[in-house]
Amino acid sequence: MLQRLRKTLTNAVRGVAFAAATLAAPSALAQDSQTPPRVYFMELTGDFGYDITQTPIRDAMRDARNQNADVVIVKIDTTPKQSEFERLPDDKQNFDELFRAQDILPVFTDEIRREWSKKPRLVFWVKKAMGGAAFLPFVAPEIYMTGDAKLGGIGGIGVMYGSTGDEVVRQKQYSLRMARAEGYFIAGGYDPKIVRAMAEPKYVLSYRLEGGRPVFLERMPERPDEFVLTTDEVDSMEAVVRGQTRSVLTLTADVGRAIGVSKATVDNLDDLLFQLGLSRNHTMIQGRSGRIMEAWKRDVELASKEIRKSLEEIDRGMEGQGGNSFEARTQARGRQIRLINDVIARLNRFGEAFGPRWHNENNVRQIAQLQIEKEQLELQQLVDKK
Repeated sequence: MLQRLRKTLTNAVRGVAFAAATLAAPSALAQDSQTPPRVYFMELTGDFGYDITQTPIRDAMRDARNQNADVVIVKIDTTPKQSEFERLPDDKQNFDELFRAQDILPVFTDEIRREWSKKPRLVFWVKKAMGGAAFLPFVAPEIYMTGDAKLGGIGGIGVMYGSTGDEVVRQKQYSLRMARAEGYFIAGGYDPKIVRAMAEPKYVLSYRLEGGRPVFLERMPERPDEFVLTTDEVDSMEAVVRGQTRSVLTLTADVGRAIGVSKATVDNLDDLLFQLGLSRNHTMIQGRSGRIMEAWKRDVELASKEIRKSLEEIDRGMEGQGGNSFEARTQARGRQIRLINDVIARLNRFGEAFGPRWHNENNVRQIAQLQIEKEQLELQQLVDKK
């Protein structure tokens, strides 16, 4: 009797052990089969709107999607259009680069939602993001900054039309721009007061920390634990040229960290991966983003040179197109038309890189004007006689 009882107990224990092992097996298998997160790194460098524009970024993001990226890290380092001792780009033209940024931002928002089966973890790593580029990082819930980072250069909206023109029109233009800018910040999870401080001169903003989180105050500090971000004072020229303005906010690593924009200050990729919790468990994708960006820069620069060269030849041809014979004039006009068509084709293909600033700096006529010149040549050919 006792022996049968021991045998029954032994079998019961074995059954429990087998059941426990069976239940444990799936989790163990799941742990063994769990793949490390796949990390895709993209670096945006150069001039915003010229080197940094939607076509190459879109191609790189699609490459990341095709590579099944779980994490996309975007490092941004814009080339300043001014030297250290020239005025920083806090003006109407640079704030209006928001409209240029609007062409790029959907690549990181709408297109991810539409084209990715699984939304990746999007991280922006900022070294320099001035002018329109300053809007890009705020679409991501995670921003990190290098020790020497600067993020801003969009001041001037409050005075961008000065005192000229209709006051109602000026206020509508102001409200339109601010509403769009604030919308991007809110969608990214950031307080819209930050963009007002960055964009609107003399907008007063302070903050204090409550529970480790910033609370923003639209006034000067009134307590020892409150800190000023912007004031209504007029900045000195030294402060302006060094990016230390008090009337508008340019984020540095310390300020960005203090007000919760930047998660941490990191100066190399290994440290960033550590902050992301990926240092021991990730797979770095050998993506094509670097080649995509370099190819775009090379093609755009070549197109820019060819456009200027063709326009010079067009202008010289127009000066001397009155040849001695009908055949000579016909050939000259034909070549002019072919050159104009070539310029228009290049402007259409790379138009996103050739904005108003590029046209002004390179003295390049707009497509509409080139079309008129082409029609005039065609009309001249029709009325010309042998």
